[in-house]
Amino acid sequence: MIRSTLTASTSTVSTRTSSKARSAEMFEMLAVLHLRGFRPADLATDAGLQTTEVLSKLQTMSGEEWSEFLSFAELQRTSLRTLQVLKQWTEAGEFTPQFAGLDELEQIQKQQISYALATLSKVVGALERTGHSPVVIKTLDHWPDIGSDLDLFISASEADTVRVMKSELQAEPQSQSWGDRLAHKWNFRIPGLPQLVEIHVGCLGQTGEQEALPAYLEATSVMREIGGFSFRVPDAEEQVTVATLQRMYRHFYIRFTDLLNLTGLVRAGHLDFARLRTSTQRWSTWPGVATLLKITADYNDRVGADALPLPAFVTEAARFGADVTYVGTQFLRVPMLPQGSQLFLHQLLGMGAALNFRAAARLSLLPALAAAAFVNLRLTGDDKGIW
Repeated sequence: MIRSTLTASTSTVSTRTSSKARSAEMFEMLAVLHLRGFRPADLATDAGLQTTEVLSKLQTMSGEEWSEFLSFAELQRTSLRTLQVLKQWTEAGEFTPQFAGLDELEQIQKQQISYALATLSKVVGALERTGHSPVVIKTLDHWPDIGSDLDLFISASEADTVRVMKSELQAEPQSQSWGDRLAHKWNFRIPGLPQLVEIHVGCLGQTGEQEALPAYLEATSVMREIGGFSFRVPDAEEQVTVATLQRMYRHFYIRFTDLLNLTGLVRAGHLDFARLRTSTQRWSTWPGVATLLKITADYNDRVGADALPLPAFVTEAARFGADVTYVGTQFLRVPMLPQGSQLFLHQLLGMGAALNFRAAARLSLLPALAAAAFVNLRLTGDDKGIW
């Protein structure tokens, strides 16, 4: 019995290790494909060896491996963009798909995304009946891909938000976890829509600690035309701020899409780094923002892409870089100790120093909430009732 138990335990560890290694390999493949980009002229040079190797691996994948890679790209919110860059390499004669055609897969993705956008437009219209204009957050950062949820922020009351979602869209409110209640966050299931609609009401942050940020988010928001629809979205700097709150102060993991999105913003010159620093210092999240940008720059360096032009004051403010991160079974992980806890403590102390006692009190609940979620996950395999 002891030998059997030990054998099963060893097998489980081995499978988990193998899964992590495979995820790390696929994460690196996505990084090469997207951060280096479509650069056929590089293939004949030493700089293009990584791209050549990735295309070769994709070319020789089994059907199971190909499906796994596409699923991983979808998990990273880069499914459509991955199909598009592979299509470019196919048209250049450097890659021949061995299985389902890229065009067909691309069309399926586009149809699903078009339906989600049309529904998102209806959600925005319904929420405007509260007398407040919602801001679409996170969901459209990945364009032409979209997020797994349709995320919005609104300044309306929770009662009005729930009322219009139910009356206008027949949406079914999902049960709230402890964390959802603290954060004043609601999830809704709309008939026919695969994604949940996640609405942050009145505040932001894992415990609803960010009360001043939403007004700034709304004041700086811009209108953006996407897929034939018009949406109010965060300006570039606030897009980075919201992404940082989610990745560096809540989940402590990073999807590949976050690195790709930030790379695009920096390379396009869309970020005013001085304004970003000034605003996020108010929310005590500047170290997390700088760190996420540093990790992004490090990953560009790692795959031989052009250096990401970050100002010195950004890299100097970063608490760590990609050297301490690691790919788990799914995502790029930020170690909780000591790196993640340092960011949290800086935010907590910053809120206290600013005499924002409400925010500090709410943030102080986070360790207990995270611990309860961890215990519940171990006992039941699910942390949703808490986190």
